[in-house]
Amino acid sequence: MRRMHRPWALGLLVVGAMLAVRAKAASEPESQPANPPAERQQPTPSNQLGLYDHPYKDGLYSTILGQIAVGAPAPEDEKKLKLKIDGFKKEVEVRAVLQEQPAPLVVVLIGGDGQDNSPMGQLWPYLLDRHAKWNVMYMDSTFRPNFSNITRVGVTGNMTSEAELMAKVIAEFLKNDEVKKRAKITKIGLLGYSMGGSQAMIMARMAAEGKLPFDLNGAIAFSPPVKLRATAEILDDWYKTDRWKQTVVQMALDLGRHEPVDPEAKTPYEDWQMRGAIGYLIREQFTEIVDKNDSIYRLKQIPDDATEPGVNRVSHARAWGFQRYMELMCFPYWQKKGSFKSIDELWDAGSMVNVMQKLPDYAFAIEAQDDPLNRAEDLKELQSKVDKKHLVVIPRGGHYGYFFKGLPWCYQHVVGMFERNK
Repeated sequence: MRRMHRPWALGLLVVGAMLAVRAKAASEPESQPANPPAERQQPTPSNQLGLYDHPYKDGLYSTILGQIAVGAPAPEDEKKLKLKIDGFKKEVEVRAVLQEQPAPLVVVLIGGDGQDNSPMGQLWPYLLDRHAKWNVMYMDSTFRPNFSNITRVGVTGNMTSEAELMAKVIAEFLKNDEVKKRAKITKIGLLGYSMGGSQAMIMARMAAEGKLPFDLNGAIAFSPPVKLRATAEILDDWYKTDRWKQTVVQMALDLGRHEPVDPEAKTPYEDWQMRGAIGYLIREQFTEIVDKNDSIYRLKQIPDDATEPGVNRVSHARAWGFQRYMELMCFPYWQKKGSFKSIDELWDAGSMVNVMQKLPDYAFAIEAQDDPLNRAEDLKELQSKVDKKHLVVIPRGGHYGYFFKGLPWCYQHVVGMFERNK
């Protein structure tokens, strides 16, 4: 059997350093919303909330803080449920918090390569359980290779297919005997951040087109990449240009001991340091995505160290990056399946400029103008093509870095999403 590689130890050192800081934030959440709506008669409709004024003026630094300084512990009374889904190779494990009283269900869609047992993955389930007393379902990101291994439906990266698969998971969850016995679900909403936010908007569009196997009543996306191709180009460029200006050990040391500075203080890092760290972390995630998808679907795009002694499979996988993976591994697979005729169609499937032009009234996304993972001209295009009711643009906050300091405002949007546009 071929040896399955994990990212190298130095990569884990950086990730571990970030999680250590995030775990500390989880134990002392500045993330606690003030005046939780469970104590109010009625949440404020999200479209009646003013814009958030994020105190940090550097979008890159805000993005770093969103990665290392925000999180929460696991919700109390959380349950793990295994769902058998028609067409999937294996059972899917989801985490759930079920309330005794009638309450909405919010499905939290974790961003990128996120895990459901990480402080960030637990953030919204914890807050919605503790403060709103709502039902919550969440699981690892569908972008993680283990989801592809469970479904065996196709190579990771087809945003349309993964939204459809996630919809099947939710539908099966709603039919689960324990869920039906314990929970009295009144409404269903989606909450996603980063690429999980993209997925939330794609499923909301599916609802508008009558393609969801359940009734959807609300959907909110925090910082979905405006154009996935542009985000991929930005991240690959950061890795190529800035990652090699610092050692991995230095990244880990800087992140592991960093405490957020005062908003009025000078940003403690140079731009290239922050770009390099983010680019490196995303590349490490893609290393495993490339490795596992090549193995699971027998694509034979990278050398097999089981048959070619001396080959370092991880190094070959690491050289791919976001764009190359999507264009040379993901697209050819789905083109043969008849899903896409051109690479542009694959990229456009994850573009909010396309997806958000046909949404139900309740669906909306929040973007920050200084999000470094978007291009300014793409955000302007989104604003020009999408109905204002579907888009909230704040001046600062980075890539969901506004969760740090701005979490109470974000929370009000979440609990008010079912009242939106009433």
